[in-house]
Amino acid sequence: MRPARFWPALAITLATLTRPSAAQVLDPIQYSLFKAADFGYGCDGPCACPFVFSGSLDGSFTFYRTSVDPLYTHYELLNILWHYTAPGTGKIATITGHGTYDIGGEVANMQRMQLDVVTDGVLAQHFDSGLVPARGIFPAIDVDVRLAVNACIDSVLHVVAGPQGTASVPPSGPTMRLSTTPNPTRGAADVALSLPAAATGEVEVLNVAGQRVAELASGTFAAGDNRWHWDGRTLNGTDAGFGVFWVRARLGTNTVTQGFVRFR
Repeated sequence: MRPARFWPALAITLATLTRPSAAQVLDPIQYSLFKAADFGYGCDGPCACPFVFSGSLDGSFTFYRTSVDPLYTHYELLNILWHYTAPGTGKIATITGHGTYDIGGEVANMQRMQLDVVTDGVLAQHFDSGLVPARGIFPAIDVDVRLAVNACIDSVLHVVAGPQGTASVPPSGPTMRLSTTPNPTRGAADVALSLPAAATGEVEVLNVAGQRVAELASGTFAAGDNRWHWDGRTLNGTDAGFGVFWVRARLGTNTVTQGFVRFR
């Protein structure tokens, strides 16, 4: 896949890529992308190299609730009309299409977005976030939707959006910062949680399915930096294996997550 194919010229009409929902739809809401939304192409996942390029993404879509089951609420994205500006070139690509979004879960609050989009009326692609922990506070959406070219090279739409009229993803209470190092890791990982004020909650490790793997800490955490070391073992003392994991910090109703990769 060549990056240049993302902006051969402007434009495709919105009408050509609008489709009706296959299910009964409720609550149509106009959504806008926030400033944090972006599109990137290049090195990703376990590969230690930077993206070839990354730039801002703006635009809108229509958001419909289609159905609710015991675990998930299902939505559709219609009338996608997004614009991506290639850094350093000033060229603009137009992305149109539709998609789906699911949020819910049995144990953890999980989300999945799938997008079928066309760039500049030429390049049709399917993006999928997979089932990952939800970020932010719904109805705001914050999710990385991937083309999954291969283990290293990828295209990623970072969709950060909410109902029109809101300015950003609602914050998870006081600003919290969560990080894991090294990332990727061959085994153990160090976790840091920075808090603006003391708070009570828990910090745990989840697997890619949102299942709890390990508990790092629970109780009251001090303002400033809090640090823990995870040796890569599960709650029952066995090795957690390899793949994508998430560290999740929950302080009351406020949650922040950070993904990382373990490999051989």
